[in-house]
Amino acid sequence: MDIKEKRRISLPAPYMRSHYDAVVIGSGYGGAIAASRMSRAGKKVALLEKGQERWPGEYPVEWNECLKEIQYSSATGHVGKQDGLYHFYNGKSQDAYVACGLGGTSLLNANVALEADRRVWDMPVWPDEIRNDHSSIKEGYRLAREMLEPVPYPEDYPPLPKLNALEKQAYELGDEYSKNFYRPPITVKFKDGINAAGVRQQKSTLSGNDSTGVNDGSKNSTLMNYIPDAWNHGCEIFCSIDVKRIKKIEKTGKWIIFYEWLENSRNAFSDDSHNSLFFVMADVVFLAAGTFGTNEILLRSKAAGLEISSQLGQAFSGNGDILAFGYNTELYCNGVAMGNNNPSDFKDPVGPTITGIIDMREQADDVLDGYVIEEGAIPYAVAAAANVLFSSLEDHKGSIPPSLSLPEIITRKMRKLASKTSNYRGALANTQVYLIMSHDDNTGYMELQDDKLSINYQGAGKTKQVRDLNRLLGEATTKVKGTFIPSPLWSEFLGLITVHPIGGCCMGKDGYVGVVNHKGQVFKNDSTKVHENLYVCDGSIVPRALGVNPFLTISALAERICYLAAKDRKWDIKYNLVDKEIDFSEPLVTWPPEVMGPNSNEMWPPKTGSFSFAEVMRGYFSTEVTTKDYKAAEMQAKTSNSTIQFLLNIIMFDVKTLSSLENDDAWISGTVSCRALSPDPLRVLRGKFRLFISEGDRVDTNAMMYNLNLMATDGTKYRFKGFKLLDQSNILNAVVDVTTLYASVYEFRDGDDLNFDTDSDADDDEGRKVIGRGILEILPNDFLKQITTFTTFGPTMSERIGAWFDLFKFFGQTMVERTLTRFLPLQYSSDKSNVSHYERSRPPEESYDVIAEDEVKTKLYRYKGGNKGPVLLIHGASVTRDMFATTLIKHNFLDYLIENSYDVFLVDYRLAPSNAESFNQHTIEDCVLDIKQAVKDVRKYTGCEKIAVIAHCFGSPLTFMGLLSGQIEGVGSLFASQSAMNPVFAFWNQVKNDLRLIQIFRRILRQQTFDVRTSPHTTLLQSILNQILRFYPYPKGGVCRNALCHRNSMAFGTLYQHKNLNQNLHDNLDEFMGAINLTTMEQIGNSARKGVLLNPQGEDVYVTDDNIKKYLNFPITLIHGNDNTVFNEEGMRKTYEKLIFNNGGSQYALHNLTGYGHLDVWWGNRAHIDIFPRVLKHLEDTKNSYGYAYNK
Repeated sequence: MDIKEKRRISLPAPYMRSHYDAVVIGSGYGGAIAASRMSRAGKKVALLEKGQERWPGEYPVEWNECLKEIQYSSATGHVGKQDGLYHFYNGKSQDAYVACGLGGTSLLNANVALEADRRVWDMPVWPDEIRNDHSSIKEGYRLAREMLEPVPYPEDYPPLPKLNALEKQAYELGDEYSKNFYRPPITVKFKDGINAAGVRQQKSTLSGNDSTGVNDGSKNSTLMNYIPDAWNHGCEIFCSIDVKRIKKIEKTGKWIIFYEWLENSRNAFSDDSHNSLFFVMADVVFLAAGTFGTNEILLRSKAAGLEISSQLGQAFSGNGDILAFGYNTELYCNGVAMGNNNPSDFKDPVGPTITGIIDMREQADDVLDGYVIEEGAIPYAVAAAANVLFSSLEDHKGSIPPSLSLPEIITRKMRKLASKTSNYRGALANTQVYLIMSHDDNTGYMELQDDKLSINYQGAGKTKQVRDLNRLLGEATTKVKGTFIPSPLWSEFLGLITVHPIGGCCMGKDGYVGVVNHKGQVFKNDSTKVHENLYVCDGSIVPRALGVNPFLTISALAERICYLAAKDRKWDIKYNLVDKEIDFSEPLVTWPPEVMGPNSNEMWPPKTGSFSFAEVMRGYFSTEVTTKDYKAAEMQAKTSNSTIQFLLNIIMFDVKTLSSLENDDAWISGTVSCRALSPDPLRVLRGKFRLFISEGDRVDTNAMMYNLNLMATDGTKYRFKGFKLLDQSNILNAVVDVTTLYASVYEFRDGDDLNFDTDSDADDDEGRKVIGRGILEILPNDFLKQITTFTTFGPTMSERIGAWFDLFKFFGQTMVERTLTRFLPLQYSSDKSNVSHYERSRPPEESYDVIAEDEVKTKLYRYKGGNKGPVLLIHGASVTRDMFATTLIKHNFLDYLIENSYDVFLVDYRLAPSNAESFNQHTIEDCVLDIKQAVKDVRKYTGCEKIAVIAHCFGSPLTFMGLLSGQIEGVGSLFASQSAMNPVFAFWNQVKNDLRLIQIFRRILRQQTFDVRTSPHTTLLQSILNQILRFYPYPKGGVCRNALCHRNSMAFGTLYQHKNLNQNLHDNLDEFMGAINLTTMEQIGNSARKGVLLNPQGEDVYVTDDNIKKYLNFPITLIHGNDNTVFNEEGMRKTYEKLIFNNGGSQYALHNLTGYGHLDVWWGNRAHIDIFPRVLKHLEDTKNSYGYAYNK
């Protein structure tokens, strides 16, 4: 095949569906066959493989390359890559070597395709259905051969020295052996062409590299036939999937397959990855993970409660395998694989690993005494080590062949010297490799120890049969004047190594003697009852050693199992072979993607300029506290230790879109563990991630959004929405911000789309049921691990570095903007390019001129929303009526009252920036005249004797002044916001007041007004002030770059909690904010210094007990934000105490508003939920004291 462009037919875990008709675990002979046949039956199939997908051209050759792919497992632990290609198992007296990759051990085996001795099938270990039905086994063999296409090494091909040497040895051993020598059929292509599955293959280059992976494309592993055939018929293949256990959900009847995704970045969180398992559901499961893999999965499943026979793990066999060497013989063997060397540089080819056999099975009277001897090849990667090892072992006592002549001894020594110069010369070139398959007693067993597979086969290397067969090999070696060397991994103390482990899930008539029935179905306990939809179809079901290479027999059994499984379900397997070459860009059958998929725009691995990382967060989750008080939810969850954690992979497909992630999300895959939601981990079906998007509902805040669709093993689905908020802060707080996630879990409704948006409030706004809330954090150690998982993608180093640069540039800029805000350029409100207004449907506006007693003209506006009210809204200083009516926010108070059928009036009195009078000097008493006349006019226009008034900030003290002086008449209900008749400044306003800053502005700097509006082109004095105000002592979270906001803080104190405002309003406050005259400011400052309303002469003439009793004996509600930095709560408390002292408490109320400051009680994102209903309640509760109802 062309190896310039990598072929890929597997998909990564994020593409996996939640459910399949059939899931096949493992891709060796049994698994590949099951995947192919079930796909050909028209079923939706997933094939899960622990190893990686490698095609010819990608197999390692050199020792250093191979070393990276070695993994070693024992009862004490695991070393190496979990999906490394070369997997060594160490057991007690029995070791094994198997492959881990797409294709299983077929990738590395020696290709010999022989049927088992016919007498094997008559052994009593088989179920009666097998013993009495040899025809179905024969049919299985036929189907397997049809796809695998084994043929003997051709007679017209170049002679192979090692094949000739084995034939010579058979002759030397005698007629009994020579007559049983032949060339066995092997699954190797000796002609270019298209195979039975439609895959184009090249003929063998005779390199002998089979044991480490053949790169010429000639090896007919399952990767070249059954697996691409399955893919071509719709099977979805997933690699690096380590299945851990399975379980049955009785409620749904589905099988749950738990697996770990062996993705590189998740290895940084190995402990969490082992526990935070993914899962997929299936109607039918075919277990074919290899003898060790299948036994381990079932043993772990049994430990978790799955009913399985007590025979699980028993009757393990090494298939009687014996590996040995005939070193430094007189025969030229050429048995060292070529590696990457050019075959044309060799005098003779090595050939496939095995091409010859001495088949002694039929010679034995007892089938258990039969065996085969095959030649082999030393892998290129270990040839140098073998050369040194064999040379050192030759002088071992009894190893050197006896009766050598002096010339023969000299010749042998010369060959040893020649081998020191090359692995292809001298002694090593004259070394024969032997592989025996025989019959052991299959008394080994497997069990779990601390969740690790333990292999036990005591005495496997001590049996008489092993000694006899080693003696035979020694004789065969001696006859060609060589030194016999048993396997370096064998001795009577260490035991044997096998490449053909079988058993542990043996076939049997019932669960008392076997683990699966003749159909491969797993027995429930020690009975004849089976799990009808759970099959095993690999070498683990073979109940005895076969005395020959087992893969063709395993394939025959798998074919039979698949046939019966389909027959039982009336599924029709289409066995006809394809009639054209596979198009690897387009399979014959595809299924519409459920989540991420090959038909979507997001491909894996990501393209150039992409990145991914893994993240672990841990915290607490409450199903009791479902409000947005995340801290309360966390505290409640801690009392019951209700934990939540996740391990997520986040994949951004184009790093250049980071700055516009509103239109381009990153994808999330992973698992969430939360016992309050599910006893098993929840799988992320589809997730979206957005990095540092502008959070429109919060000022100068960036958000990281995590939106996940979750599914539990019982099929229940949830919506998970989490966010991290990074606002204006110092670097330490910023670290906390980016490592703290506020999470909500919602119900998942029938018909919901998996592809939902990332609006953090959408689900709350639409009334979706909240399942729970919580807070998760990244622990310091996890954060350090997370940093190591960041991976960029690209074909060249420069492109990968470029992606890193783009990522950290964006991240760094955002962090700088949020942590060094005071030093960044100021923002001005003059640019209206980003302003947006919400559409509102209102009654026609009516406007009236209001002429005060001093002839000052102001404006009154009316919106007749209904027959409730009337209500007059009075704004504060330096703002217009639009503080109640602005369409810069989604919910304003004017429209709230209109929606509740109120007749609403708003006044723009003389301090409104829209009024030219705002630049003139006025006392509070002057302003009272405007309110006095406005109240009188509202009464006139409505015919109401009394009206309701809602007054904010400065509008409230002047209303109280007007009432207490007797000037304002006709108010039957008052709602006062933030200040009243006892104004007391908050700390920093008090400091400014004590420093007489207003007097300095008026008398020294000759300023008569202070305009909060500004621009880059203002006067020198104002420019200097703008720069100084960068360092104003703003409250936590109140630092921003908005110059108008800074000037507001200077004039009045910080007017709001920035976290409560949206960005659109904050950026465009100049639409209704402006100048304030300093006379008014000085008078209110003097009053605040005394804590009571004063006249211009500084006299306390208004707030008297008599005035309170006479003029304020009607319903009044006071509100004050707990985080108000303009006025102190002490003032409102004084007002409240004076009211109830003089008139009793029945008509008065004081509400402290947690989480609110000053103006944000009217502008806050949640004001329509938290504040407006309180105002409405006051109006409704006092409706008999004013307005139309009062008139009646």
